[in-house]
Amino acid sequence: MTFKECRTAIQADLGRMTRPGFWVGLKYLVFNASYKITFWFRIGGYLKSKSNILFKVMYAFVFLVYKHYQYKTGIQMPLGTLVGNGLCFPHFSCIVIFDQCIIGNNCTIFQGVTIGAKRGRNAGSPQIGHNVVISPGSMIIGNITIGNNVMIGANSVVIRDVPDNVVVAGNPAKVVNYEGPYYVGLQLHRGNA
Repeated sequence: MTFKECRTAIQADLGRMTRPGFWVGLKYLVFNASYKITFWFRIGGYLKSKSNILFKVMYAFVFLVYKHYQYKTGIQMPLGTLVGNGLCFPHFSCIVIFDQCIIGNNCTIFQGVTIGAKRGRNAGSPQIGHNVVISPGSMIIGNITIGNNVMIGANSVVIRDVPDNVVVAGNPAKVVNYEGPYYVGLQLHRGNA
């Protein structure tokens, strides 16, 4: 990851909450716990990819700060996880994201979500597309693919592939609507795609 990519990701994450800008970003970095975790996640991911000794020392400091905010927010997302720009946690607590999963741009993750791997049959971890809304209490488990423009309903357990532009819900999750998240009025959570 280059510094420019890191800065773009930070601006996109902030853009999901408010208008990007230095002073607005500083205000959110001081007062908004959801933005703090994404900010330090991006900085830590950037520093983790560097081999220079100065970057390694800075990474150790950022790692400690990030760990502090992980405990404070209840979001477990290892540094270096492949997450696209525009990540948003409208509410936080009890969020677990496996480090091998891949998450696309403009993903909204609510509280109580688990994105995890599976062993045995269907072993592997999820790949999540762009503009996905994952509602509270949902679980996405195993080597599956979630399409673009998808909404996953509250308390859903997703164990099979999900096509583009649908709403899924239930345990196990099934398609309940083929008109995508726009149909249920979630335009505000999509960000600036």
